[in-house]
Parts: sequence; C-alpha cells; structure tokens
Amino acid sequence: MLDTNDTFILELNKLVAIWIGKQANLEEKKNALIIGKSFVKSHNKPKGTRVVRIVENAEDTHFKSFFNGFYPILKVEHGGSLGYDLSITAKQDMDKVANKKREVVD
Repeated sequence: MLDTNDTFILELNKLVAIWIGKQANLEEKKNALIIGKSFVKSHNKPKGTRVVRIVENAEDTHFKSFFNGFYPILKVEHGGSLGYDLSITAKQDMDKVANKKREVVD
C-alpha cells in the first residue's frame, strides 16, 4: 500500500501519476512533476502522455481503482439488525398473483 512518508509513481499507458505522501521528502514534493516528466522520457512513453501530481487524501476514484483495499469496508445493516422479524417468511402463490394481474388487465 502507499506509504505517507514516500512518493510513488503509477504508470499507465498514457498517464503517469505521481502520488505524494503527506510526510514525503520536501524535495520529492517540489520536484514531483519534473520527476514524472523525466520518467516519461526515460521509459519512452507515448507522445502526449500526461503527468499528474496526486497528494495524499485527495485521490480520485480512478487512481484508487488501481489499489486493492483502498476503499474502507462499509458496514451495511440489514434484516435482523434493523429490527425485522426474521422468523416470518412470505409465502405467496405466484399463480394466484399472476391470475389476479391477468383479470385486472382483461
């Protein structure tokens, strides 16, 4: 995972993203775009490759999508935790329901 004390490069086909941790080295923070442009040149990336700077806690969903576990696991309450009686089951005769719908339409 990304470390707040460091700077990382995410290399895509036509995009190079430089992620900067909050506690990263001041020189890395200042020179992030220069480092990114040098990376593009030294790795023969296609003409028009964008270089973007992304700071910690300001990541967009596109950037986050490349990392497992970036999103926190949400606790979703359902069923019994919401107070519903789980011992009750709905038993419906679907033929009867369908026939009633047909009668209304006819």
